Amino acid sequence: MLRKNLSLEDTIFAVTTGTLPSAVAIVKLCGTQAFYIAGRLFFSNGETLSKKRAVWFGELRASTQKKIDDIVLISFVAPHSHSGDDTIEFHCHGSIAVVHALEKELLLHLARPAEKGEFSYRAMLNGKQTTAELENLADVFKAVHTADLEAIYSRKDGGLEKKIGSLRSKLIGLQAILDTAVDFSEEYATVSEHSLGIIDQITRECSEVTQRYSRFRGGNTLPKLVLVGRPNAGKSSLFNSILGRYRAIVSEEPGTTRDVIEETFEILDRPWTVVDTAGIRSTVNTIEKEGIELGAAFLASASMWILVVDGTEGITEKEKELLKKYAETPHFILWNKKDLSEWRPVSKELEAITVSGSVFSNIEMEAFWQKLEGRSEKIILGQSGPIPTAVQASRLEGVLLLLNEMRETVLLGLPPEILSEKNRNIMVQIENVVGKVDVDEVLGRIFSDFCIGK
Repeated sequence: MLRKNLSLEDTIFAVTTGTLPSAVAIVKLCGTQAFYIAGRLFFSNGETLSKKRAVWFGELRASTQKKIDDIVLISFVAPHSHSGDDTIEFHCHGSIAVVHALEKELLLHLARPAEKGEFSYRAMLNGKQTTAELENLADVFKAVHTADLEAIYSRKDGGLEKKIGSLRSKLIGLQAILDTAVDFSEEYATVSEHSLGIIDQITRECSEVTQRYSRFRGGNTLPKLVLVGRPNAGKSSLFNSILGRYRAIVSEEPGTTRDVIEETFEILDRPWTVVDTAGIRSTVNTIEKEGIELGAAFLASASMWILVVDGTEGITEKEKELLKKYAETPHFILWNKKDLSEWRPVSKELEAITVSGSVFSNIEMEAFWQKLEGRSEKIILGQSGPIPTAVQASRLEGVLLLLNEMRETVLLGLPPEILSEKNRNIMVQIENVVGKVDVDEVLGRIFSDFCIGK
């Protein structure tokens, strides 16, 4: 969080590039004294640094006139800069010695190190960026996948506002029902049952939005693709092929994968977790048994699953049980080892992709990805939608708590007057999700995530 007593009269500086040493380092100097300080340190063929020219090449020198480095200097005259203040960028070699020498000189000339996010804070105060734009910028820094960027930039389309409007309409409908129950108490039992349905629906929709934010922030709510099958069926080979690198052990010995292995990959530009489980079989080995049981637990929570079948042995009763038990979860069969002489053709009633051996061909993997993407489209569609900002997500969590309290009130059979009052409170809180945001509330959440040079 930024300090409360920051002065806009201070001239501040920070290294805006990555870890040293590096090929190039950029040190940003910003404030009313930026040009004056730079003019004392930068020399270019006897020319005086002025605001009439944007790009310069010359020497960076210490106060003792000793050369520090050959640099490129870029100037931005207020208000035509990111922060709205006079700004100088020193583009020097990414040497620890060079950068430290420059920082020492800036301190000697009474510039001070910038706080985290202070350049953007000045941009906001100078009207260069709004709080909404700063929240988006903070989330851009955290984005890992291109789909995240699309969701962030689509906020201006009002997707979350439309969702909140829809939820508010449901709450208004519920309010009408509750107000009726106050006047006609003999209908309260029916009203209570109907209210629970509406509350649960609103809770689900709010949870979907907060879960999208949790996924975006790297929470453990990514959709799971679970690979199951007997030992040595080829799950680990498929796992490695999905990742495009060696991660799981591939061996002829059944039961080699005794732990559940998880990695992140992308389907249609969206992040998923792929899980390689231990093989399905009866075993007396305690460690392997634990792995198999854990694999079954992952299958129960899978967003999609793939049954890898050893085509030389065909499908077993155990695998048929899995297909029946988890038929509602999107899935398909990978019928492996068709390159072996013992391979058995797939029966007509089973929809499967046939593949060969421990190394799948490009054609086989192309067919696999087509099937995988086709199965995942509906799942991805269900998870797509607006990503709230940090402040909005926090407010939605508050709404969820109130909804849970209201649900408990219904189950306890409390009078409709109490439910009506609670519902009014929820309507106010849900409007606040996309309502006016207090500047301090935003600053407290986003600037702590900014780097020093931003």
